[in-house]
Amino acid sequence: MPGQQKRQEFAEVVDATYKRIFRGALSVTGDRHLAEEIVQETFVLAFRKFDSFSGRSSAFAWLYGIMLNKYRDHCRRRKLLKRLGFVRANADPGGTKDSEAVDSSLADELANHDESEFLMKAVDGLPFSMRTVIAMHYFDDLTLREIAEILNCRLGTIKSRLFNARKRLYQALRGKVRNG
Repeated sequence: MPGQQKRQEFAEVVDATYKRIFRGALSVTGDRHLAEEIVQETFVLAFRKFDSFSGRSSAFAWLYGIMLNKYRDHCRRRKLLKRLGFVRANADPGGTKDSEAVDSSLADELANHDESEFLMKAVDGLPFSMRTVIAMHYFDDLTLREIAEILNCRLGTIKSRLFNARKRLYQALRGKVRNG
């Protein structure tokens, strides 16, 4: 594809998808600055690989997949830096959100934050695969089929992840109601 035509087509894809990709990155990372960084890396890579985009899936699905891979790469780098001692476990903005990175007890969080913040913390505490499905379905309004396409998983796998994530969130909220 000639350079000018490629740039024009890519610019149209960016215009059509940028806000949704950014919203997805923000819901997955929970950090505005990290989301901006991930989205920038996503579109840079997508531009380089635009010739290889086959159109078998939508441009949005293709870009969302790239964005998730960029976030996974970030998490892997972050874990490596943490293991090497360059990052404190509780200084993990936009990081892996592992249980080891939780700074305060659940009781402290409940006493100091409102319910929506509690819910976001509960979502952040989910394993990456569950957190991603929750974010894509509830924050990005994607259908389960779209999520399966983006993640290259079977629909049944997505349904299972969503069911298990909801179950964990329900248990967390139920615990909050009992204690709060």
